[in-house]
Amino acid sequence: MPLEAAISLSIQLRNTLAAEVKRARAARSVLKGMQVDALLLQASEREAFNQGSSQLSDSIAQALGQVAVEHGQRDVTLEQLTAWYPFEGAQLGSVFGEIRALTGALKELDGFNQALAERALTFVRAYVAHLAPRPAAYGRRGVLAATEASTHSEHV
Repeated sequence: MPLEAAISLSIQLRNTLAAEVKRARAARSVLKGMQVDALLLQASEREAFNQGSSQLSDSIAQALGQVAVEHGQRDVTLEQLTAWYPFEGAQLGSVFGEIRALTGALKELDGFNQALAERALTFVRAYVAHLAPRPAAYGRRGVLAATEASTHSEHV
């Protein structure tokens, strides 16, 4: 039955989201420690999560579309499902609520992690700038001395 498939897929999506929320929480320590290999691994895991959750969402939509067609409708609402199938509709509504909560938590964690990553990037850029500072002297044409010297030697 398509409704049972939709419920099963929704539970799978909820579990996938819960795992991604755990990974996003762990990302904070990886960002603070500037662990490059772990950051790259997390990025590839997030890409896989994005693809998998998108496929699950599409499959849920298809299953619910089949339920709508079975009842002569083009689409279906949670209220209609609950009216047609009280137990299954309530179960699906509960799982959808958990999915919304997990999605909100993930969005918030991503915002924190992005801010932390931007802060780390600022420190890295400042560190690199101190290792290889740009010349501060200007030549007679008002151009940085290193730039003027390279263009002058090209003209000779």
